[in-house]
Amino acid sequence: MPIFELQGPDGKTYEVDAPDMGAAANAFGEMAGPSVGDLSVRNVATAAARGVPILGGLVDEAVAGGQALFGSGSYDENLQAEQARQAAFDAQNPYWSTGAQIAGGIAATIPAVLAAPAAFGVGAGGLAARLAISAGTGALIGGADSAVRSNGDLNEAAKGAAIGGAFGGAAPAVGSALGAGINRLSEATRSYLANPANQITGGISPAAMRYAATTIQDPAKRAQFFSELKKLGDEAMLADVSPEWMGIARGAASRPGQRDAIVTPLLARDAAKNTRLGADLDASLGRTVEPTAIRSGIEANQQRLGPVYGEAFQAAAPVDTSSLAGGLDEAALVLRGPAQRATQQVRGMLNAPGAVDEAGGAVLDSNPSSLFQIRQAIDGLLATEQNPQVIRQLTASRKAVDDELARAVPGIKGVDAQYAELARQGEGLRRGAQVFDSGKTAIRPQDMRDEVAASVLPRGEQVGPSAVPLRMQQGARAEVDRLVGQASNDPAKLQQVMRGEGDWNRDKLRTLFGQDRADQALNAVDRETTFYRTNNRVTSGSDTAMAQRFGDFLDDAARPNTVPTDTTLTGSILRAGQSVLRAGTKAQAEKKAEKFASELGKLSVAQGGQRDAILQSLQRMVEIQELAGRDATAIKTLMNAVVRSAGPQIAQ
Repeated sequence: MPIFELQGPDGKTYEVDAPDMGAAANAFGEMAGPSVGDLSVRNVATAAARGVPILGGLVDEAVAGGQALFGSGSYDENLQAEQARQAAFDAQNPYWSTGAQIAGGIAATIPAVLAAPAAFGVGAGGLAARLAISAGTGALIGGADSAVRSNGDLNEAAKGAAIGGAFGGAAPAVGSALGAGINRLSEATRSYLANPANQITGGISPAAMRYAATTIQDPAKRAQFFSELKKLGDEAMLADVSPEWMGIARGAASRPGQRDAIVTPLLARDAAKNTRLGADLDASLGRTVEPTAIRSGIEANQQRLGPVYGEAFQAAAPVDTSSLAGGLDEAALVLRGPAQRATQQVRGMLNAPGAVDEAGGAVLDSNPSSLFQIRQAIDGLLATEQNPQVIRQLTASRKAVDDELARAVPGIKGVDAQYAELARQGEGLRRGAQVFDSGKTAIRPQDMRDEVAASVLPRGEQVGPSAVPLRMQQGARAEVDRLVGQASNDPAKLQQVMRGEGDWNRDKLRTLFGQDRADQALNAVDRETTFYRTNNRVTSGSDTAMAQRFGDFLDDAARPNTVPTDTTLTGSILRAGQSVLRAGTKAQAEKKAEKFASELGKLSVAQGGQRDAILQSLQRMVEIQELAGRDATAIKTLMNAVVRSAGPQIAQ
């Protein structure tokens, strides 16, 4: 195996056993360590120079010649050392080497394209002709480049010409594809900048805008983000619907001098919550009423029916309750206990007080007004009775009394219907107030639906629908108002009561007010609860991971930039210079971090039109980034193909 002598960076000459010069250079690079092929400005610049077509193949010779002329060592020794250094850099940093060589080739080719665009298939003319011309130029350059790099090897020159011709032939089409991508991105950027709505964020640093844009990059997350803001309305802030923006608000509020700018809008919104909620509840459920006033009005209307009853009795005929009395007597003989006593009590009411017949027995009262009083007395007994047997007997007795009254007093049933309607309205008011009851007394949704459906129907001689459903709505609305008053400082408690466990309360509200009105009311309560929690978490909550993330971002922004140094003389000079400049750069970096906190913090609590304009601007920025990303992916795919195909050629 041949022995190659290579000069190291220390000036000494080393002998390396290898099958050829390339293998010897690679082995020497690994043996010499990272200092030979490390990632340095010199090695990157040399790789870029090596990528220049034709002339790049003479870089190692030029470096060796210069060192021999102005430095030490012979040309051959310097050439071997330079080739070893380049080989070591290629082995240790393949991506940097290939990328730098491609960049060097492109940079060197651009002036030639500008000077003679037609030779590269650029300009007017048919595509076929431009492809042929560009292929010829590529073949010429590729062949000449390979010839120089292979010291005149005709086979390598032919291979290089073939590769250059292939890439040259594709150049016009590739240029069109890349140009289209660049044009799309440029047009999107121009459109974005030309839109006045996007200039609402003018004055905000690009770094702050980029950070803000990261919070809405995910399409699904962005759609949900915008949907929640729309649902919450103009008063909503970004901090209400996004953990990231919640963290921004909290992180910014914790910075010295930033708290007032964040907290003041939150406190102002919180101070108006009761007014805002009251207006929304009035709009959805109707204005609240005072239940006591409603009940007093119902009772007053019932009292006004007294004279109407009197008029009905003026035309009444005497009543004959003998049949009724006989039935009660027979029942009393069979019944026992409370049911028997109740039956006997009603039977005794039928007798005329103090009146006896010739035999000294009781005499039945024939006065229809007395029978009316008996019916009212039975109603009183039923109101407090719990025994089902007693209730059954009293109900049967009342019906018999009512039937006799209807026969003896014309028109009384019409007055009864009016009185009963008022009584039902009073019960409806009470029932509506129970809509949010919990536990065993909670009304089931199906029971509420059945009651509402039945309550609207007229009863007896009543004409037209009943007002009971309206009274139930008024009772529920008054209860909502009472709950709002009790939870005026904590909408979360109001939400807990009105929402309840499961969907019962929502379903019952929908039964009373309709789905749209009920949902509007509950959404208003949910909105104020969200606002309340945002206010508490930002102004007094403990730190969270999102707030820490924003804090880390600001800490990074406040960290001065530094230049990596080493132990060389240049490194010592850099360290000395950085120590002098550190104080100034640190102050500037901290100032930049505070600016970020101020900008993003204000964005997190923006409302209304300003908030919407900010979101529109951020969304457009993300769209531009996505467009650039798609075009960049296409370019990257193309460049990867170039690297895979041209890599072996460049390495030579």
